[in-house]
Amino acid sequence: MRAVNLLPGDSRGRGGAGGLSVGGLGPVHLLVGVLVIVLAYVTLYVLTNNTITQRKSQLSALNQQLSQEQAQVARLNSYTRFEKLAQQRAETVRQITASRFDWHGALSDLSKVMPANASLQSVLATVGTGAGVSGAGGSTAAVASGGSVRADINAPAFEIKGCTASQDDVARLVSRLRLINDVQRVTLEDSSKGVGSVGAAPAGGTASTSGGCPANWPTFDLVVFFQPLPGALPVTGTAQPASPAGTPSAAATTAQGAKK
Repeated sequence: MRAVNLLPGDSRGRGGAGGLSVGGLGPVHLLVGVLVIVLAYVTLYVLTNNTITQRKSQLSALNQQLSQEQAQVARLNSYTRFEKLAQQRAETVRQITASRFDWHGALSDLSKVMPANASLQSVLATVGTGAGVSGAGGSTAAVASGGSVRADINAPAFEIKGCTASQDDVARLVSRLRLINDVQRVTLEDSSKGVGSVGAAPAGGTASTSGGCPANWPTFDLVVFFQPLPGALPVTGTAQPASPAGTPSAAATTAQGAKK
Protein backbone atom coordinates (compact mmCIF):
# COMPACT_ATOMS: atom_id res chain seq x y z
CA MET A 1 0.00 0.00 0.00
CA ARG A 2 1.44 3.41 -0.89
CA ALA A 3 1.91 6.11 1.77
CA VAL A 4 0.37 9.44 1.07
CA ASN A 5 1.71 12.71 2.61
CA LEU A 6 -1.28 14.87 3.60
CA LEU A 7 0.77 17.99 4.66
CA PRO A 8 0.70 21.01 2.38
CA GLY A 9 3.64 21.42 0.14
CA ASP A 10 4.95 24.62 1.83
CA SER A 11 4.98 22.89 5.21
CA ARG A 12 6.83 19.88 4.12
CA GLY A 13 10.45 19.62 5.16
CA ARG A 14 10.16 22.17 8.20
CA GLY A 15 11.59 20.88 11.42
CA GLY A 16 14.39 23.30 12.33
CA ALA A 17 14.38 26.33 14.67
CA GLY A 18 11.47 27.95 12.89
CA GLY A 19 9.08 25.02 13.28
CA LEU A 20 7.50 23.10 16.07
CA SER A 21 9.62 20.44 17.61
CA VAL A 22 8.61 17.63 19.83
CA GLY A 23 8.73 18.84 23.43
CA GLY A 24 9.44 22.52 22.47
CA LEU A 25 7.46 25.79 23.14
CA GLY A 26 6.25 27.91 20.36
CA PRO A 27 5.27 31.62 20.30
CA VAL A 28 1.68 30.75 21.18
CA HIS A 29 2.79 29.06 24.35
CA LEU A 30 4.97 32.03 25.31
CA LEU A 31 2.07 34.42 24.69
CA VAL A 32 -0.23 32.31 26.80
CA GLY A 33 2.37 32.22 29.59
CA VAL A 34 2.78 36.01 29.52
CA LEU A 35 -0.99 36.47 29.60
CA VAL A 36 -1.27 34.13 32.61
CA ILE A 37 1.44 36.05 34.48
CA VAL A 38 -0.21 39.41 33.68
CA LEU A 39 -3.60 38.03 34.75
CA ALA A 40 -2.07 36.82 38.05
CA TYR A 41 -0.59 40.25 38.75
CA VAL A 42 -3.85 41.99 37.88
CA THR A 43 -5.78 39.59 40.12
CA LEU A 44 -3.33 40.14 42.98
CA TYR A 45 -3.53 43.93 42.54
CA VAL A 46 -7.33 43.90 42.57
CA LEU A 47 -7.50 41.68 45.63
CA THR A 48 -4.93 43.80 47.48
CA ASN A 49 -6.73 47.00 46.51
CA ASN A 50 -10.04 45.56 47.70
CA THR A 51 -8.47 44.49 51.01
CA ILE A 52 -6.99 47.97 51.54
CA THR A 53 -10.33 49.60 50.78
CA GLN A 54 -12.12 47.25 53.18
CA ARG A 55 -9.58 47.92 55.93
CA LYS A 56 -9.92 51.66 55.41
CA SER A 57 -13.68 51.36 55.73
CA GLN A 58 -13.30 49.37 58.94
CA LEU A 59 -10.83 51.95 60.30
CA SER A 60 -13.23 54.78 59.49
CA ALA A 61 -16.08 52.94 61.23
CA LEU A 62 -13.90 52.30 64.28
CA ASN A 63 -12.85 55.96 64.41
CA GLN A 64 -16.49 57.01 64.25
CA GLN A 65 -17.39 54.56 67.02
CA LEU A 66 -14.48 55.83 69.11
CA SER A 67 -15.70 59.40 68.70
CA GLN A 68 -19.17 58.37 69.85
CA GLU A 69 -17.76 56.53 72.86
CA GLN A 70 -15.59 59.50 73.80
CA ALA A 71 -18.61 61.83 73.55
CA GLN A 72 -20.60 59.47 75.79
CA VAL A 73 -17.74 59.32 78.30
CA ALA A 74 -17.60 63.12 78.32
CA ARG A 75 -21.34 63.26 79.06
CA LEU A 76 -21.00 60.71 81.85
CA ASN A 77 -18.02 62.56 83.33
CA SER A 78 -20.31 65.47 84.12
CA TYR A 79 -22.40 63.15 86.33
CA THR A 80 -19.21 61.87 87.99
CA ARG A 81 -18.05 65.42 88.72
CA PHE A 82 -21.50 66.30 90.03
CA GLU A 83 -21.48 63.26 92.34
CA LYS A 84 -18.03 64.16 93.69
CA LEU A 85 -19.14 67.77 94.23
CA ALA A 86 -22.26 66.57 96.06
CA GLN A 87 -20.15 64.30 98.28
CA GLN A 88 -17.74 67.14 99.06
CA ARG A 89 -20.60 69.48 99.97
CA ALA A 90 -22.23 66.82 102.12
CA GLU A 91 -18.93 66.25 103.94
CA THR A 92 -18.57 70.01 104.45
CA VAL A 93 -22.07 70.18 105.91
CA ARG A 94 -21.29 67.23 108.23
CA GLN A 95 -18.11 68.92 109.42
CA ILE A 96 -19.92 72.20 110.05
CA THR A 97 -22.69 70.38 111.88
CA ALA A 98 -20.19 68.45 114.00
CA SER A 99 -18.38 71.65 115.04
CA ARG A 100 -21.48 73.82 115.54
CA PHE A 101 -22.99 74.46 118.95
CA ASP A 102 -26.37 76.03 119.75
CA TRP A 103 -25.14 79.03 121.73
CA HIS A 104 -28.49 80.78 121.31
CA GLY A 105 -30.30 77.96 123.08
CA ALA A 106 -27.61 77.70 125.77
CA LEU A 107 -27.76 81.43 126.55
CA SER A 108 -31.54 81.28 126.58
CA ASP A 109 -31.42 78.43 129.14
CA LEU A 110 -28.84 80.37 131.18
CA SER A 111 -31.15 83.37 131.38
CA LYS A 112 -33.99 81.13 132.60
CA VAL A 113 -32.06 79.51 135.49
CA MET A 114 -30.28 82.64 136.77
CA PRO A 115 -31.78 83.72 140.12
CA ALA A 116 -32.92 87.29 140.67
CA ASN A 117 -30.35 87.97 143.40
CA ALA A 118 -27.35 87.02 141.22
CA SER A 119 -25.39 89.34 138.99
CA LEU A 120 -23.08 88.31 136.14
CA GLN A 121 -19.90 90.26 135.46
CA SER A 122 -18.75 88.25 132.43
CA VAL A 123 -19.71 85.15 130.46
CA LEU A 124 -17.08 83.60 128.20
CA ALA A 125 -18.34 80.94 125.77
CA THR A 126 -15.80 78.67 124.02
CA VAL A 127 -16.40 75.62 121.83
CA GLY A 128 -13.30 73.76 122.99
CA THR A 129 -10.09 73.96 125.01
CA GLY A 130 -8.11 75.21 122.01
CA ALA A 131 -10.45 78.13 121.31
CA GLY A 132 -9.11 81.64 121.69
CA VAL A 133 -11.12 84.68 122.70
CA SER A 134 -9.96 88.26 123.01
CA GLY A 135 -11.71 91.33 124.24
CA ALA A 136 -13.06 92.88 127.39
CA GLY A 137 -13.64 90.32 130.09
CA GLY A 138 -12.06 87.56 128.01
CA SER A 139 -9.88 84.93 129.63
CA THR A 140 -7.90 83.66 126.69
CA ALA A 141 -4.95 82.85 128.91
CA ALA A 142 -7.19 80.78 131.17
CA VAL A 143 -8.51 78.78 128.21
CA ALA A 144 -5.02 77.99 126.98
CA SER A 145 -3.58 77.37 130.43
CA GLY A 146 -3.11 73.73 131.36
CA GLY A 147 -3.89 74.44 135.03
CA SER A 148 -7.29 76.00 134.40
CA VAL A 149 -10.52 74.14 135.14
CA ARG A 150 -11.64 74.95 131.61
CA ALA A 151 -8.82 72.79 130.19
CA ASP A 152 -10.15 69.63 131.86
CA ILE A 153 -12.79 68.83 129.23
CA ASN A 154 -12.59 69.51 125.50
CA ALA A 155 -16.24 70.51 125.07
CA PRO A 156 -18.30 73.70 124.77
CA ALA A 157 -18.41 75.57 128.05
CA PHE A 158 -19.42 78.79 129.80
CA GLU A 159 -16.86 80.52 132.04
CA ILE A 160 -18.99 82.65 134.32
CA LYS A 161 -17.89 85.37 136.73
CA GLY A 162 -20.38 87.12 138.97
CA CYS A 163 -21.69 87.61 142.45
CA THR A 164 -24.68 86.76 144.58
CA ALA A 165 -26.04 87.56 148.02
CA SER A 166 -24.46 84.68 149.99
CA GLN A 167 -22.42 81.49 149.69
CA ASP A 168 -25.65 79.49 149.98
CA ASP A 169 -26.94 81.35 146.94
CA VAL A 170 -23.74 80.39 145.09
CA ALA A 171 -24.43 76.73 145.85
CA ARG A 172 -28.05 77.10 144.71
CA LEU A 173 -26.83 78.77 141.52
CA VAL A 174 -24.56 75.79 140.78
CA SER A 175 -27.52 73.45 141.23
CA ARG A 176 -29.72 75.56 138.95
CA LEU A 177 -27.02 75.66 136.25
CA ARG A 178 -27.13 71.88 136.08
CA LEU A 179 -30.72 72.18 134.79
CA ILE A 180 -29.51 73.64 131.48
CA ASN A 181 -29.94 71.27 128.55
CA ASP A 182 -26.91 69.10 127.67
CA VAL A 183 -24.88 70.22 130.70
CA GLN A 184 -22.57 67.44 131.88
CA ARG A 185 -20.74 69.21 134.71
CA VAL A 186 -20.69 72.48 136.65
CA THR A 187 -17.41 73.22 138.41
CA LEU A 188 -17.00 75.98 140.98
CA GLU A 189 -13.49 77.29 140.53
CA ASP A 190 -13.51 79.98 143.20
CA SER A 191 -15.97 81.73 145.52
CA SER A 192 -14.80 84.43 147.90
CA LYS A 193 -16.46 87.18 149.86
CA GLY A 194 -15.06 90.70 149.74
CA VAL A 195 -13.94 92.42 152.91
CA GLY A 196 -14.95 96.00 153.45
CA SER A 197 -16.28 98.40 150.86
CA VAL A 198 -14.63 100.13 147.98
CA GLY A 199 -16.12 103.51 148.74
CA ALA A 200 -18.58 105.14 151.01
CA ALA A 201 -22.14 104.01 150.56
CA PRO A 202 -24.52 106.59 149.14
CA ALA A 203 -27.44 107.76 151.23
CA GLY A 204 -30.07 105.02 151.32
CA GLY A 205 -27.88 102.73 149.13
CA THR A 206 -25.19 100.07 149.28
CA ALA A 207 -21.54 100.42 148.38
CA SER A 208 -20.66 98.54 145.20
CA THR A 209 -17.50 97.34 143.51
CA SER A 210 -16.35 98.34 140.02
CA GLY A 211 -18.05 95.22 138.59
CA GLY A 212 -21.51 96.31 139.75
CA CYS A 213 -21.69 93.91 142.71
CA PRO A 214 -22.20 95.03 146.32
CA ALA A 215 -18.99 94.94 148.33
CA ASN A 216 -20.33 92.45 150.86
CA TRP A 217 -21.54 89.94 148.23
CA PRO A 218 -19.37 86.90 147.49
CA THR A 219 -18.00 86.65 143.96
CA PHE A 220 -17.73 83.36 142.11
CA ASP A 221 -15.87 81.87 139.16
CA LEU A 222 -17.42 78.72 137.72
CA VAL A 223 -17.35 76.69 134.52
CA VAL A 224 -20.42 75.08 132.93
CA PHE A 225 -19.41 72.16 130.69
CA PHE A 226 -21.75 70.93 127.96
CA GLN A 227 -21.73 67.58 126.16
CA PRO A 228 -18.78 67.25 123.71
CA LEU A 229 -19.41 67.84 120.04
CA PRO A 230 -19.56 64.72 117.78
CA GLY A 231 -16.22 65.58 116.13
CA ALA A 232 -14.41 66.63 119.31
CA LEU A 233 -11.11 65.10 120.35
CA PRO A 234 -10.88 62.83 123.41
CA VAL A 235 -10.96 64.48 126.80
CA THR A 236 -7.61 65.97 127.78
CA GLY A 237 -6.48 68.05 130.70
CA THR A 238 -5.29 67.89 134.25
CA ALA A 239 -6.80 65.60 136.80
CA GLN A 240 -8.74 67.07 139.70
CA PRO A 241 -6.77 66.97 142.95
CA ALA A 242 -8.07 64.53 145.53
CA SER A 243 -9.60 65.93 148.69
CA PRO A 244 -7.65 65.27 151.89
CA ALA A 245 -9.06 62.72 154.29
CA GLY A 246 -11.86 64.15 156.37
CA THR A 247 -12.33 67.15 154.06
CA PRO A 248 -15.54 67.30 152.01
CA SER A 249 -15.10 67.54 148.28
CA ALA A 250 -16.25 70.53 146.22
CA ALA A 251 -19.27 68.59 144.96
CA ALA A 252 -20.24 67.61 148.50
CA THR A 253 -19.83 71.21 149.69
CA THR A 254 -21.99 72.39 146.81
CA ALA A 255 -24.66 69.80 147.58
CA GLN A 256 -24.72 70.80 151.26
CA GLY A 257 -25.02 74.45 150.29
CA ALA A 258 -27.88 73.61 147.93
CA LYS A 259 -29.76 71.83 150.72
CA LYS A 260 -29.52 74.93 152.86
